[in-house]
Amino acid sequence: MRTILSDFGLEPAVVGTTVTAHINSSDPDGFRCTVYDVATLQARDALLPRADAYELPAGATAPELAVGDSVIALVVGVSGEGRQGGERLLLSATAPELVERVLAGFVEELLTGKVVIKAVARVAGTKTKIAVAPTTRGVDARGACIGRGASRLRGAESLLNRGFGKERLEIIEYSADPVTFLTNAMNPIQVTDVLVHRDNAIVAVEEHQISGGIGEGGLNAQLAGRLTGHYVRVVRAGTDLRAALDELVSSAGTAVSG
Repeated sequence: MRTILSDFGLEPAVVGTTVTAHINSSDPDGFRCTVYDVATLQARDALLPRADAYELPAGATAPELAVGDSVIALVVGVSGEGRQGGERLLLSATAPELVERVLAGFVEELLTGKVVIKAVARVAGTKTKIAVAPTTRGVDARGACIGRGASRLRGAESLLNRGFGKERLEIIEYSADPVTFLTNAMNPIQVTDVLVHRDNAIVAVEEHQISGGIGEGGLNAQLAGRLTGHYVRVVRAGTDLRAALDELVSSAGTAVSG
């Protein structure tokens, strides 16, 4: 179970919070920003390293960030390198925890604990899968996070993207059963069969859904695997799953038994 509140231990209280970073300048290291304290409106220096701005698939082009733009980011640390020797906040726009906190701002059930986030798999700027589960009987965890007419999900996407990003959020129903969980995680692809062995999984889908099941650059299968903790190979329905699994595992130098 994942917590919505800061989970950065003994770090300053601001670490783990979501902020709006206003970009002042950029250099090879990253983007120099100003963040305003929501309580005091005091301006604070911040740095968004380029490596923490986007995590896009190979060949994808990151949105251009320019002076005057604003970005939703997570405070991941504090350094003593700010202006006039003051503190500087260290930011990340790629952290999976950022999606959790943004979504919680739209989903009351996450704040009250009626729904919890069990896992997040993210390629920042492109796509994120979020596994959720209820803690109270009768609560539809997935429906609560999506909202009527997808209003909550679209609101979270809009805030996360700030008008220039294209990251899509997918809410996945968590299950303690590995096969059911992986089947759910392959959304929106309909799975016909699944075979799981330890950290490996073979997922069968109809032939016309092969490309979607794998996703552009392998993204859908990759994120489903990250979310569930498996290396996923997608095959055509009717494939001998045991033989496919043996081939997958042997290629990693391990034999399947049982």
